[in-house]
Amino acid sequence: MPETAFLDAIAAFLAGPAALIPVPALVGITEPAAAPDLPAVVLALDEVHRLGAGLGERALLITDSALPWAATIDLANPVLPEEPTFRLLSLDRKTLVLPHGGLKRVDGSDGALRPADLQVKLGLTSFTVVSAAPAPGEVRADPAVGVLLFGAALPATGTLQLNYVIGQWERRVTPIAGRLRVDVYAADAAATATLSAAVLSALSRATTAELRGLRKIALVQAGAIVATDAAHASARRRSAVFDFDCEHEINRPDSSGGVIRIVPIATTLDTAHAVGGVVLIDEVADAATHVP
Repeated sequence: MPETAFLDAIAAFLAGPAALIPVPALVGITEPAAAPDLPAVVLALDEVHRLGAGLGERALLITDSALPWAATIDLANPVLPEEPTFRLLSLDRKTLVLPHGGLKRVDGSDGALRPADLQVKLGLTSFTVVSAAPAPGEVRADPAVGVLLFGAALPATGTLQLNYVIGQWERRVTPIAGRLRVDVYAADAAATATLSAAVLSALSRATTAELRGLRKIALVQAGAIVATDAAHASARRRSAVFDFDCEHEINRPDSSGGVIRIVPIATTLDTAHAVGGVVLIDEVADAATHVP
């Protein structure tokens, strides 16, 4: 959900890049219940709404960047839930069709994939990515169609873990806006004042690079330091409220090829000859160009 993702992003920012002093023991949506939880920063949405259908849930086709993606393949049943009749693994268990085609290098460029662009693991075993014919323990990729060729047959069981980069995908954006409440708890008033000031400063100067999709966050209320009850470790608390406007992004590679089935194609040849000044066209089955 966009709302949950927004709270998670704020918590991650305050627990990391914001470099709060004193360092909180607890950051997130859980209130402190005992002394080891202090100091704490607790987040809540007092008010939130998604913007109208004309702005929300729009999809953009991204083709000029690179999206890291992870996939897992069950070697005992190598199919995708949406394609249960199509086996991703060949009968000799050396050729694997990836869930997506159009693979890229990590910088978005084309070319033979390198170890930085593709990681393939089976349990604790990592396959070495090569650009030539693979030997046992090695794998070679066909980036355009999303196919992996292994140097030895894959086992009948186990989970293959794959990390690769996609060059085309859909980005769906859901704008949300509302009011974020931030409660700062600490053992005494001085610590509460110091930490709350650090939180207010960090959120007020947060950039879109630090909080992706954030369009606005502005302080609208800063409360006094109050005492709390034993249920919150008898801490002191200060609350603040921010207006915010944020775009939640979901990247899904729905247009990145997907598995490619074998499609039978039969062609015909047209032969032309003249009879009494009239050109006649005959169609003849062309078995030579039949693709199984």
